[in-house]
Amino acid sequence: MVHSLFKKLAAAECIDFKILDKKIEFELDAQGHKIQYSNVASEYVDRFIASLGEYSQHFYKSFVSIDTSVPPHTDIVDQVNINFYIETGDYQTTFYKSNNNSLKFTYADHGDGHAYDIKELEPIDSFIAYPGDVYVLNGKTIHGVNSANCLPRKFLQVSTNKLEYDQVLSILNNLC
Repeated sequence: MVHSLFKKLAAAECIDFKILDKKIEFELDAQGHKIQYSNVASEYVDRFIASLGEYSQHFYKSFVSIDTSVPPHTDIVDQVNINFYIETGDYQTTFYKSNNNSLKFTYADHGDGHAYDIKELEPIDSFIAYPGDVYVLNGKTIHGVNSANCLPRKFLQVSTNKLEYDQVLSILNNLC
């Protein structure tokens, strides 16, 4: 089934990576929980990006670490993310539909991402990732991540802010 929100790819093999310096972080709540993006070295991810051929120039990689739920939002910059899950912490990623009157709040001083009040949204689809899973996500669709236990959630992320979701799916389908 092809989703306009996300697509599961085949599970990844054991992925080599080394976390380098921190790029950016955002506080998610009053308790100091954060989402952190770090530069990362990974031959596996570099080969994956190189396999995208002429489109590879539009992708970049990060290591992402989160230890709490993330409220419904659209991504600030990234249009599409390809997540290679390492630790998943039993989080569920849910995509939402906004009604016409849903309030949206800017949550960063750059880009066009917004946060939303979950009470004003309608869930439309979801998934739970497991270690080794790879998902392609439409970052411009409202989505949130929730877990009752808030264990660490870590993944390698390949992102683009130049290509749209359907374009990325087409590129990936042409690789097969």
